[in-house]
Amino acid sequence: MTNLSEAYVYEVTRRLPEKTRKDIALELRSTIEDMLPENFSEDEEMEVLSKLGDPAKLAASYRDTPMHLIGPKVYDVYIRTIKIIIPWVIFITILVHVIEAFVLFSESESILSIAVKSIGIIIASIIQALIQMFFWVTIVFIFIERVGLANSNIAITTHGTEWTPEQLKQVRVSSKKTIPRSEIIFGFAWTVIWIVFYFNADHLAGVYRSIDGEGLRMVMPAFNHAVWISYWPIVLSLAVIEIGLWLYKWNERQWTMKLVILNVALKVISLVAFIVIVSNPALLNEALIPYMANLLEIDLSAVNTFFEWAIWTIVVTVIVTYFIEVFDSYRKAKVQ
Repeated sequence: MTNLSEAYVYEVTRRLPEKTRKDIALELRSTIEDMLPENFSEDEEMEVLSKLGDPAKLAASYRDTPMHLIGPKVYDVYIRTIKIIIPWVIFITILVHVIEAFVLFSESESILSIAVKSIGIIIASIIQALIQMFFWVTIVFIFIERVGLANSNIAITTHGTEWTPEQLKQVRVSSKKTIPRSEIIFGFAWTVIWIVFYFNADHLAGVYRSIDGEGLRMVMPAFNHAVWISYWPIVLSLAVIEIGLWLYKWNERQWTMKLVILNVALKVISLVAFIVIVSNPALLNEALIPYMANLLEIDLSAVNTFFEWAIWTIVVTVIVTYFIEVFDSYRKAKVQ
């Protein structure tokens, strides 16, 4: 099977239920091989694939259930649009609420109650946004099919034209090298959330205690804010580079050796910056250790030892996590 024929089989089977894909793929490969002459040319292969027709229509012929509300002219593009929009709706909804929670955070309110309230609001908002998205996207596609394509027998393809075998040259066959869009979107969101946290750490990271039974309130910031925020050029630069790498991953959609190298370079630079920042002895609030020693009724040296142990445990955890991630990306990039 050539890449062109394999792309055709992929375009048909990806539209089918998972349990039937393997059998239909075998059947299609056999059909294509039977139709091709020996030592065939690309033009002859194009002709055979053209006879088999639009992969979306062929996939529809394999389905056991008919398509009612959204007809075959737009069904394939409708499903593809829904799949693309869903992670973005979830991402934007979470991002807006997290940023809003950070920006509007008030020390007079318990952080625990804010977290619980935010989770409930985010879940409700995601459900509401998805319902709205399904409704309006479905309405748009119903209008396109019944009004825009009322006098046409041509189905909408992702290229906006009638299907031809030439379009198979642009198909990216999904494999173990593929980077899921959901991974990219939520990786992007994670970067943004950490940046928002960094610039608001003075009223988010600290010691929380329950005062007069009114829930947890921050009684002391964990960091020396002047020292913490002095690293902003490094942190912001790395965040911008990481966001750029996420966008590059979005464009590539699969692991390549070039992408692995860029990822390793960013991880090494980030790790060095992280170690430099957390190893600064002035990073912690100087009042924090005496406060904790008094609170826990232990020696200052014991508290110091605990913080040193905690910091280097975090450093080792980050190193191990980065190593696993880099090894996994390298393994995927090597897949043929």
